[in-house]
Amino acid sequence: MKKKILVVDDEPEIVDIVKRMLRNKYDVIGAYDGEECIKVAKKEKPDLILLDILMPKMDGWETLKKLKEDEELKDIPVSMLTALPLTPEDTKDKPIDKIENYIVKPFTKEILLKKIEDIFEREAEAEKLYKELKKELGDEIAEEYMRLIKTINRQRRLIGVIIDCAVEEYKQSVRNIILSQKRLIEAMKKRVEEIEALLKERKKGKKDISKNK
Repeated sequence: MKKKILVVDDEPEIVDIVKRMLRNKYDVIGAYDGEECIKVAKKEKPDLILLDILMPKMDGWETLKKLKEDEELKDIPVSMLTALPLTPEDTKDKPIDKIENYIVKPFTKEILLKKIEDIFEREAEAEKLYKELKKELGDEIAEEYMRLIKTINRQRRLIGVIIDCAVEEYKQSVRNIILSQKRLIEAMKKRVEEIEALLKERKKGKKDISKNK
């Protein structure tokens, strides 16, 4: 079953271009402003939202905020579409920690697919291990693992967004932020590795029992 992507842009031609680029691999649906985005997302429950920043009535940042405040929609990953590379001024007081990445228009099919697949591939890996953990070690550890992996993946992508946004006068601040983010990621990775080791031990123990029967 194909994953579903919601493309939100006030320019219908952009929505059509993205649909043509992705139609062989994904089911793509469109919305043309922030309010419609919320309505369509609630109805269709897409696996990913590609959200334009500059839109009339309700811009992309405000739409993102409403998506992340909604219990039904908050876990849907969002990638922002922008006409220009983001700068620190653009992202000041904006919820950039809530996005997976951003894509600068105009973009090629290859770049678009790469950005999307980075999100979906990591999610697929995490989901596979989550099911194994749930079966072998129970719901509590499986849920902890999934929370950690989602946070790690988002933090890694956030580092990429920060680097892309940086201009020369902000370089030192960016380095400090990235070091802080990396320390956070390393701390979470240690716990993830502990959980993965527990799973390996459990599976090994089952194999040993089977051999001895």
